Parts: sequence; C-alpha cells; structure tokens
Amino acid sequence: MEGSSEKRRREIILKTLADHGWQLAEDQEQFAVEICAEICQRGIADGTQERTAIQRAVTRRYCGVLHAACAGSNTSRQRRAFTELWNYLFPIALYKTHDTQLAQDLTQQSLVKIWKCLAQCKDPASFLGWARMILINEVNDWFRKNKRAILDPIDDIDETELNQVSFKPEGAGTDQAENDDLHRQLLNVIEKCLKDLRQQAIIIESFLNERGYKAIAEMLGLTIGNVHVLRHRALQALRKCRVFIESLGDYFK
Repeated sequence: MEGSSEKRRREIILKTLADHGWQLAEDQEQFAVEICAEICQRGIADGTQERTAIQRAVTRRYCGVLHAACAGSNTSRQRRAFTELWNYLFPIALYKTHDTQLAQDLTQQSLVKIWKCLAQCKDPASFLGWARMILINEVNDWFRKNKRAILDPIDDIDETELNQVSFKPEGAGTDQAENDDLHRQLLNVIEKCLKDLRQQAIIIESFLNERGYKAIAEMLGLTIGNVHVLRHRALQALRKCRVFIESLGDYFK
C-alpha cells in the first residue's frame, strides 16, 4: 500500500515538472524522492489536498533550483533557466496587457531587472513569486507612464462546438466602443473560467487574435504538441464553466 502511494506521488511530481517544462532538476528521480519524503513527513492524506501539497512542494523546491541556475556560472544551465523564466512570465504579461509585442517587451525588461537584482531575492524557494512581482511592477509602471488604466491584479463546450462560435458575430454593430466592450467581456469571462495562464493565453490568441498553433507555440516557448494539449484542456474547462456558458447566451441575444 505504501509502495502504491509513493508511486502515485512520484507520478504527480514528474508530471508537474513535465507540465511546466522544468528541466533543470538534474536527477529527477532524486528530486521526486525528496519531495515524497517531505510529504510523508508532513502526514498529508491521500486525495486532492495531497496533490495540491505535492505540486506546491515541487514548485518551492524547483524555485531554489531555478534561482541557483540563474545565478550560477554554468552558461547552458543559466540560459535554460532564463528560458523557463520567460515561459513563466510571458503568459502573465500577455494576460495583463492583451498585446503580444508589449508583453514581449515588458517580459524582456523584467528579465533584465531580475538578473540585476538576483541577490535581492532573500527566499530562493519563492523565486517565481518574486520574479512575478517584478513583472507586475513593470507592467503597472508602463500603464501609469502611458496614462492607461491598470488592469485588475491577477488572482492566486467541445472544440467543434466552440469553433462554430464567432467572437466577432455579424449583427454585433459597427460601433468600435461597443465591439471593444464585448471583447473585454469575453476576455474577463475567459480569465475567470481558466486559472492556468498558459491556457488563457492560448484561447485568447487562438480565438480572439486568430493565431495558429505554430505562432502560439513560438510566442509561449512551448512545443506545438503542448499547445494542442493545453488548448484541448482549456476548451474542456470552458465547456463546464457556468460563467462562460451564460455569457455566450448574453452575447448572442
């Protein structure tokens, strides 16, 4: 029984690393053993609570690995670390700005600031949260300097049917202000229904900005296969989301 529990935990750990594209843990098996020992010591029961605890433990321990790689002298590991940091931060910037070029610029600015301020991160286990705050500050500073309203802060149907839905329907009117308002409403609904920022970005870019798999993969630093999987999961989540279903009814009255 104990062996079965440990195997399940290891599978969750390795899947969490794979889902995020985190490759800097040189010995993933040893990494998994250490996380399993931590969860066992904390005495967390099987179930959803255990899965969440494992995922958080993976993130905290991997943050230490990521921080060390960013600050280290190994050029290839450092390059990989900043690539993974970009992959984490860019969807957040895109979520906040809804502007691909601006999101890229702000993400790059944030990476430069992160590099310069690495020594100021006092808790490497919270490195991603620290990096995220630098990005959010960069985004908010840009909005203030350009006298634009700052967006709300980020809170910690099957494909065939959805493809039949036009997000720019005929008869919606030609008034730009009206169309912009409808666009914002749809963005808000997508963001409420999807908690994964990568899924949000993929749905927004796929359906609202009409980008293909290849363009989205390059934008988010993912493989085309990963984009396909995340898009499929996002569509499944939207189909079950009451807010999304109700909003479609209102949108097409």
